[in-house]
Amino acid sequence: MTTILHEGRSSIVIGSGDNRIAINLKQLKPDQTESVEFSSILIKIDGFEIEIRRPEKPTHVRSASGTYRQDNHQKKTKAEEKLKISQSYWDYSTLYGPNMWSRIYPQLQCKKFQSPIRIYTDLCKYEPVLSRHPFIVETDKNCCQILENTGHSFQVSGQGYSYITGGPVLDVYQFLQFHMHWGINDYEGSEHVIDSIRLPAELHIVTWNTNQYRTPQEAMASEQFGGLLVFAILIKIIPNDNPDIGKLLDHLSMITYKGEKINLDYNIISLRNLMPENMQNYYTYDGSLTTPMCCESVRWVIFRERMGLSRHQLNQLRQLKHICKTDKITNGYITRNFRPLMPLNGRIVYRSFV
Repeated sequence: MTTILHEGRSSIVIGSGDNRIAINLKQLKPDQTESVEFSSILIKIDGFEIEIRRPEKPTHVRSASGTYRQDNHQKKTKAEEKLKISQSYWDYSTLYGPNMWSRIYPQLQCKKFQSPIRIYTDLCKYEPVLSRHPFIVETDKNCCQILENTGHSFQVSGQGYSYITGGPVLDVYQFLQFHMHWGINDYEGSEHVIDSIRLPAELHIVTWNTNQYRTPQEAMASEQFGGLLVFAILIKIIPNDNPDIGKLLDHLSMITYKGEKINLDYNIISLRNLMPENMQNYYTYDGSLTTPMCCESVRWVIFRERMGLSRHQLNQLRQLKHICKTDKITNGYITRNFRPLMPLNGRIVYRSFV
């Protein structure tokens, strides 16, 4: 047996003349003489030659942009898979309601920073920086295009332009949807309770962070506070109908049953008109969505100024049903769609006002 070296290759030869076997080895890296791999085998017997070659490995070039796209695709896939779990049935009843959500979704058992919470103004930390960073809310008429009965509430969404920033956030947010929570009577319904007062309803305007995330689903499933920015406006009772939201509430009779939806004319509701005139006074804290999967990705802004609805308008909310039109159920009204209060667990609630 002999060894032959030639131009970065080595051969091990067994036998001689017409009866020999040659095994060719190729050096992988010029600076590492011990790093070799099998290249080919030459078998020569009685004038016949048989050569077995190892095929060349294809070279894969992976660009930085390709890596970015693949990594983000994986993140998006994980986020979407995570949210698919929330397709399981839930509602506000005894069997499938808030007290059972942690059994339907075991992931909720380890979550500690949930919403809604009880807020005491005197115990909130005053943060003067908040008042020096005003909100900027720009929207167009196409933000509120679709009115839908989700089976849990009504929901208004659209594809219009929106630009929302300021307050406790520096990133830019985009409008996603708004909905309401209410109770069976005028003494319950709001999710947040401020200074021991629970009001009859609460409006949530949900926006998502377009600087950090590609889709609302990714922002929602991020479990990073500030993925979503949710504005909460508590509802008080006033003697007369509120004209700013009156046209929208009059359309609820067209989506009585779960799954029903209609297109809205641009003059039915204005997103900016839902915001209070004084947007400088508010509470803010980090928490979660108040419906499954209760993702802990929300920075809450609860305005101090309240919106007024008449008793007639509150009763319009209570005419919505959580059942489909084909269901053979006589009642089915959405009369209590708010989540119980969650423990603060050491979180700090800030206020922008003295």
